[in-house]
Amino acid sequence: MKTNIAELKRHLLTGTSHMLPFVVAGGVLLALSVMLGGKGAVPEGVFLEGIWDMGIAGFTLFVPVLGGYIAYSIADRPALAPGMIGAYLANQVQAGFLGAIVVGFIAGYVVLQLKRIPLSNKLKALSTYFIIPIGGTFIVSALVVWVIGQPIASFMLFMNEGLQSMAGASKAVLGAILGGMTAFDMGGPINKVATLFAQTQVGTQLG
Repeated sequence: MKTNIAELKRHLLTGTSHMLPFVVAGGVLLALSVMLGGKGAVPEGVFLEGIWDMGIAGFTLFVPVLGGYIAYSIADRPALAPGMIGAYLANQVQAGFLGAIVVGFIAGYVVLQLKRIPLSNKLKALSTYFIIPIGGTFIVSALVVWVIGQPIASFMLFMNEGLQSMAGASKAVLGAILGGMTAFDMGGPINKVATLFAQTQVGTQLG
């Protein structure tokens, strides 16, 4: 049991370590644009809006990178495309980073099973870059689009609405809750909910 948990943690940390540069770059650029704009809202002007868009790009890309490299940690290169494309689709239906984590693990283990299917020598040469990525991407993407995407998105919405309901009551209480969530798992799913909530609410909860 401990070995299985350690393996899952290792895969998650692989995805997180590849994701962090995107989060850091995106977060710093977003903060810089807000700071230079002088108020807690989306900045105005071509230059500052450009910096804001760069930050948003970082936060947009970290989701597929997270899913892709969790899958890569489990099943190597053939799992990258299924993991990234599946995580991207999860983000499209608002399942966010939590969806990326779930999809990353699903993609990794789906591809791991596909790699065990016996193939002829000619087909083995094509499997790494053609057969397995296509088959894995279809299976994982189908699960996201038709099965798991919406339930995960609903859970993410529930968490965000819970935080949103706190905003009107007390900014001090909200700040304490967000701070606790940020420190709880240090880069894990709960931490990311707090971070993304703070980023998306910057224009409405300040001032």
